[in-house]
Amino acid sequence: MGRIEIWERRFRDLELSRKMTVTFLAAALLIYGCVMAALQVTFRIYDRQLYARSQAELDFFAQRVNGELARIEALTAEVATGREVQDKLFQMEQLPYLSTDYNYAKKQLLTILQEQIFAQDVIKNVIYTDQDQVTFTAGTYTGQIHETVMAGLLDQFHEKRGGYVRLSPTEDYPYMLSGRDILETKNASLDYLGSLVFTSDIAGLIRQQADSLEAEHATLFVYSDQGMIYQDGDPSGLTLPAMTEERGWQVIHYGGERTFLCYEKSRETGWMYVDLFPYSEIYGQVLRLRYGVSAVMALIFACAILFLRRVAAAITRPLEELTVSMKVVEQGDFKGAKKLLSPEPGQDEAGRLSQEFAIMLTKIDEMIYENYEKQLLIKDTRYKMLQSQINPHFLYNTLNSLNWMVKGGDTAGASQMIIQLGSLLRGVLSKKAFVTAGEELAMLESYITIQQSRYKNRARFSVEREGCMEGYYVPKMILQPLVENAISYGVDRSMEVCQVRVRAVEQEEVLTFMVEDTGPGMVAQELKKVRDGTCVPKGHGIGLQNIRERLALLSADCRMTIDSTPGEGTKVCIRIPRIKEEPEHV
Repeated sequence: MGRIEIWERRFRDLELSRKMTVTFLAAALLIYGCVMAALQVTFRIYDRQLYARSQAELDFFAQRVNGELARIEALTAEVATGREVQDKLFQMEQLPYLSTDYNYAKKQLLTILQEQIFAQDVIKNVIYTDQDQVTFTAGTYTGQIHETVMAGLLDQFHEKRGGYVRLSPTEDYPYMLSGRDILETKNASLDYLGSLVFTSDIAGLIRQQADSLEAEHATLFVYSDQGMIYQDGDPSGLTLPAMTEERGWQVIHYGGERTFLCYEKSRETGWMYVDLFPYSEIYGQVLRLRYGVSAVMALIFACAILFLRRVAAAITRPLEELTVSMKVVEQGDFKGAKKLLSPEPGQDEAGRLSQEFAIMLTKIDEMIYENYEKQLLIKDTRYKMLQSQINPHFLYNTLNSLNWMVKGGDTAGASQMIIQLGSLLRGVLSKKAFVTAGEELAMLESYITIQQSRYKNRARFSVEREGCMEGYYVPKMILQPLVENAISYGVDRSMEVCQVRVRAVEQEEVLTFMVEDTGPGMVAQELKKVRDGTCVPKGHGIGLQNIRERLALLSADCRMTIDSTPGEGTKVCIRIPRIKEEPEHV
């Protein structure tokens, strides 16, 4: 049997209410799974839109930073090509170095440069230098630039011939250096007039623009191939995207919680912008919505199951009552079965079935009580007929024995036999249907005494007892036919002395009678007929069949077994359960 067939069989064997519940549960699970799958797809699409929105927000932030950098670049061009700066530098070239007029012109130039960068919070100072190593600074920042860095920057200025040059911040120098050469444009000679180096606080610029990011607890990293430019948190333990990446996003674990990371590389500056924020901060509402929808669906699912169970119970309750009532009917309790049915059944199919069953129980109950006394009378009459079969059969055998004893002149033996016969007849003719096991054995001993006088040395009889015989009631005259059969089929057919042994053994609330003989026994075919009751008995046809019927009338737990072996003898066992009080009727 396949696994599918086994499950089908189990489903068919389920109670109707459980079968309905299982069917609905399977359908509800299917619907629930489809709805949750659709929700998951919807949420995934929405998540991707949120991810794209976060990426666009980071791109907007990078563009704003690039816009500020573009304004710095524009400012350098404006300063380098401005008429006031050009005039002052041209004038300073014509004056003696460090003369009063030179220093005054220098002071005026510093004022011009100071005014140019005054409105720019990002630019901290402007450094002017020329080919004669004349250098002076305008601004608030007084930090020194390493000579090597400065020399390399000026070389790049010279190569660009007035073009803009920018150096990203490094760990050694956290400011951006940018600028250009100043070429003389008044006469279009493009002669070299000096260089302008702008020092810009990029970290401050990024910090100002970071307010445009939506996440409140965002962690921002900006870095280039030269090193970290800006950082809000500790990058240790965090794998930042490589500079070869362009843009993207991922969900990682950072700081002990689930974190969303998106990054973008600026094409203008080559800087990498990385934004991190707790996943629940922006997507928390989506997560709450997702969990809320799942919880509501689960609650609806559970409520639907509870509702179905109640509906299924209401539908199947009449059938369950009917089933329990039928089981009580099997035990014969019709009144108890009727009490289990609902007094006011519904008008549906199950209710009408309960009504019809109650009517049927009433009719059956009436029929049983009407016929009960008739059945008792028939049963009692049958028992008396069975019992009456014993008396003429036994009397015939006994009187025949007395006849031969009188003819043989054994008057003493005949007298003793008559005494035993009288004792036996008193018990047989009494109105009792049941006697104790001790009384039954006493009647059997009277019978055996009669038979011993008859058979002399041809047979040896013995009666043995084990246990209390007075605690058991048995049908009267069930052992005498067994001993009679042992004589007829054992003693009469034996060429040697035949032993007939009767034993009564009490064990575990059961009394066992065993009647054994050492006669010729029976072959298998004959034994089978005796066990089946299909053999033709001798004489009046009493014997074993008579005992079987009386035992059946006494109790369904009574048993009689017959065993026989050719050449060894036959053994009959009767097992009777303990009946401590004398029954009123069979």
